[in-house]
Amino acid sequence: MLGRWFYKRREDALNLQTPYSKGVEYILAIREHYAQSMDVQRIDATSFHVASGRSHYVVDLEQGKCECGVFQVEKMPCTHVLAALASAGVHVSHHTCDTYSQECLYATYAHPIYPEEEIDNHKKKSERCRPPKPKDGPGRKKKSRWQSWLEISRKSKKKGKSRRKKPKVYSCSKCKQPGHTRPCPSLLRSKLGGLRAVFRRSTRLSRSFSGGLRGLRGFNGNSVEVYDAY
Repeated sequence: MLGRWFYKRREDALNLQTPYSKGVEYILAIREHYAQSMDVQRIDATSFHVASGRSHYVVDLEQGKCECGVFQVEKMPCTHVLAALASAGVHVSHHTCDTYSQECLYATYAHPIYPEEEIDNHKKKSERCRPPKPKDGPGRKKKSRWQSWLEISRKSKKKGKSRRKKPKVYSCSKCKQPGHTRPCPSLLRSKLGGLRAVFRRSTRLSRSFSGGLRGLRGFNGNSVEVYDAY
């Protein structure tokens, strides 16, 4: 495909009837059309003052400069330079870069491009394309996620152990027995037995003293309320 492109453009460059390429000739023709409506005033032998409506530009043909800046960048006469050239009676080719000429265009595509030789796919070493190695980003690394029981069971069959942390076993701070925390059932039983003994003792005391204690008001499992004598 690249060979076909070079061949076509090389033939087009040979068949040109103009000193420049078709694109450059088209641009210069449009700019010359607008340059005819501009007012040109000569300053000296090589400098001109070009007025286009409210815009005013100074063109220096000797240094190849125009205040619009297009002439210095494109190396091709802008509308103001073309107006100055028409007023001075100078041909456009004297101030157009040789890069746009027919000779340079042909020299660009003069070298022929030959098709690439066929390579035997059996002899060519096939290299496997691998993805790039990931780089660790900035900051602290994140912890691994909690695995499901299905993943743990599959890995435990292969490696014989589980990677998941076992749940922590909590124990009571009083009796040091696992399975429960405070309030401890054994401590509640001991308190309940003591309260029952107090209840029996206070009942016997109330029966022995006729005018001392009026008796117990009640028993709620945690405390015993006793009325004193009047």
